[in-house]
Amino acid sequence: MQTEAWKETINEQEAMVCCSLLERSSSHNFIEHHGLVEEKKGRQHIEDISTEEIALMETSDILFPSPVAGSHSHMKEQSNVRRRQLPLLTHLIFGSRLLIGLVILFSAGTMYFASSVEAAGIDLGVTAQKAWDSVLNKADAQTKLTLKQAYDKVGNWKTQEQAWEQKIKTLHAANTAQLERLRVEIRQIDDAKVAALAEKVKQTQARYEPLFALYSSVNRQLDAAKAIKNKEWSAAIRTQADTLRPVVKLAREDIRIKKKELAEARKRKSAEIKRLRAMLAGADSAKKQIQTAKKQASLAKERYSKALQQFKQSTKQSQTSRVLSSLNTLASVAEKWAGTKQSIHTLEQNVSTTYVKVRQEIAKRPK
Repeated sequence: MQTEAWKETINEQEAMVCCSLLERSSSHNFIEHHGLVEEKKGRQHIEDISTEEIALMETSDILFPSPVAGSHSHMKEQSNVRRRQLPLLTHLIFGSRLLIGLVILFSAGTMYFASSVEAAGIDLGVTAQKAWDSVLNKADAQTKLTLKQAYDKVGNWKTQEQAWEQKIKTLHAANTAQLERLRVEIRQIDDAKVAALAEKVKQTQARYEPLFALYSSVNRQLDAAKAIKNKEWSAAIRTQADTLRPVVKLAREDIRIKKKELAEARKRKSAEIKRLRAMLAGADSAKKQIQTAKKQASLAKERYSKALQQFKQSTKQSQTSRVLSSLNTLASVAEKWAGTKQSIHTLEQNVSTTYVKVRQEIAKRPK
């Protein structure tokens, strides 16, 4: 029983020492104004605390010796074990405190970055940004709110302008690619049909070529028989020629019909190409309007740049009324700029609609 009491006393002393070590290390302020810890100072502080605790542990070993046999060597061995464990404990405590400091610094940086992104509405340089911040800091609460609302309004219109610009680029690229495909397909309208009819005419002519050659030969022989006034030969040749004449006539008619079919197919092809190209030309009006709208957008951009410079100048003068007036002007110009971009996008959609109609006309043609 006495031995167990001594063990409990020693365990309580060790627990108290460990708690004291943790409390002292945690009470030390490792995080300075930037949220980082000076590693050298932190480690030295913990090592000093560790040295003091070792002394306390050794003192407790002397004041409360264990009655168990061989206790002195046993306690000495425990003291050596604790000495070996202390550097590891120091590293763990120091590492955790350093990690906390880094987390705090990262969180602060993240919050600052998020606030910067939210506030980024107008393209300001460093100097102009400082002047704008100064105007806000000097303004009362209501004026500050009004200024921020006007500032955000400009930013919203500028964001819309950029969004419309991206949509315009995407749609214009799609329209350009679609136009190239449609031009090729229109040019190739009925190519297969015309080629087939042309091949049929060629094959028909080739098939009747021997007949035509024979008929020509018989006619030459008839002329020769007439020249020598050989009635029997002439009669025989004339009979042969009369037999071939209707057959040749039918062959020529067959060729004529096939050539007519080919000519009509080519005529239909030309008419269809003309019709579809006229449909494509329906987008020309919208394209001209786009060019006009782009000029208006360029003028709006120039007006925005001038209004932005006026706003920056007003922030340098730190006159709240002028700053607010310049912001309102800037918002109006930005709204018109975004409006012109929206108009361009609408016109690009009109072009796309025209191309879709042409595509549908090509698709519904019989193959």
